[in-house]
Order: sequence, then C-alpha cells, then structure tokens
Amino acid sequence: MSEIKSAGIKGYAILGAFIAFLLFVFLVVYLYKYNNNGVPEEPQLYSDLLTTFVSGLRA
Repeated sequence: MSEIKSAGIKGYAILGAFIAFLLFVFLVVYLYKYNNNGVPEEPQLYSDLLTTFVSGLRA
C-alpha cells in the first residue's frame, strides 16, 4: 500500500514541477514580448528621449 501512496506523491510532485515550469516559460515569453513594445527602430530616438527627460528634470 505504501508503494501506491508514494507513487501518488511522486506524481503530484512531478505534475507540480511541470506546471511551475510552464508558468515560468509563459512569464519569460510575456516579459520578452512586453520589453519589445514601444522600442524605436532607430537608436537615435533614445538619446532624444533622454535629453528631453533630463531637461525636464532641470526645469
């Protein structure tokens, strides 16, 4: 009887690890896609945004 019970516990542990892995993968993919939103194709735009932000802080 203990073999069946330990097999059940192992099954739940493997299932939990699999679900945690899937959630981790979804989180990584979501963050990767979210970080690419609003990224200008020309890097020169970043310097313009930075200078505007810094001048706004000084004023």
